[in-house]
Amino acid sequence: MLSHKVSFDVLVARDRLATSVSSHFRLNHFDEVCFRICPVDQIVCRQSTMGSTLITVINYAAGVIAVLAVLENLLVMVVLAKTSHLRIKYFAFVFSIALADLVFSVMAIAFSINRARLFSALLQSSFFVSVLTILAVAVNRYLALTISPPSRYDALVTRCRLVVVCLLLWCFSLALHLLVIFVASNEVRLILSAWFRSPLILAVWIVTAVLYRFVFRKIKSYVPPLASSPGLSIPDDSEQAATRVRQTRRLLVTFSIILVTSFICWIPYNIGQIIKYFIETGQSTISDDIYNSYNTIAACVYCLSPAINPLIYWWRLDGFRQGFKELSCCCLLQKPEQLVETVDGNEDRQNTESTHWIKNDNK
Repeated sequence: MLSHKVSFDVLVARDRLATSVSSHFRLNHFDEVCFRICPVDQIVCRQSTMGSTLITVINYAAGVIAVLAVLENLLVMVVLAKTSHLRIKYFAFVFSIALADLVFSVMAIAFSINRARLFSALLQSSFFVSVLTILAVAVNRYLALTISPPSRYDALVTRCRLVVVCLLLWCFSLALHLLVIFVASNEVRLILSAWFRSPLILAVWIVTAVLYRFVFRKIKSYVPPLASSPGLSIPDDSEQAATRVRQTRRLLVTFSIILVTSFICWIPYNIGQIIKYFIETGQSTISDDIYNSYNTIAACVYCLSPAINPLIYWWRLDGFRQGFKELSCCCLLQKPEQLVETVDGNEDRQNTESTHWIKNDNK
């Protein structure tokens, strides 16, 4: 008898709710009848099922993007390693970013399968390396414009020293993130992720943007020196300086695009880290389902950056396009012995800053 009374009370409450919803949203008679017949828990269940389906689709999309990014960055690294005229000093930064994007994509796939702390640390470290490398490019190009004559810059900034700088960036980033992941407690990691790592990366972005702006202004105000100017008595130095300015302008435009793209892909995920801090500390009323949905979408956007960067290389770097075409033609048309002879015959071009840039920057 009691159960019948409870069921009757539930039906009365449902009818009142249906009448209220109908009057508020101006439902027609058919919609009101459907609302009365369909239980509320079934409606919530259907909405939950639709939400989980959307999240599943986004997860698969992120996986496809990560796999595509792995293939793209592997191709970039092969082209840079196998093409002789791309083995120049500042392309070491491109190789470092491609390696960082490759590690990021691989760790994103591994972390989706097994949420181990090591995978999370390597994923965050690789992205931080790419951020620091973009800053290093600006510093390198600033030195290229300020150190005169150009031969002095070539003697000071050697290929080995640039490789050492890239290795130091990797060591610093790995040490920073591995210590946080494996040594700090959960509470400390939560605080550092929201209020240390995110502001640190944002500060690096701001410093990089300011430095890029400063270098662009220096390029804009550049006046080619005369051959009789002090320190430039050799006419070739003046030509090298003008060529270096053209190289710097084109290279900085390329990395500025990478900077903006990476920032746009980065910002949603790190906003999610701040939201997570407020949820975990009980300072937010956002439900876990809403946060998980947002975090999944933000992580998918986060994975876009490593997939977009190789397309930027293809679009902006003429030397990369030429190297890819040469490598493809060599693999398809030449025998292995012929390929070795071709590479060996071009070794004398490696010590120049880039003959190819001179041709393309005059377009």
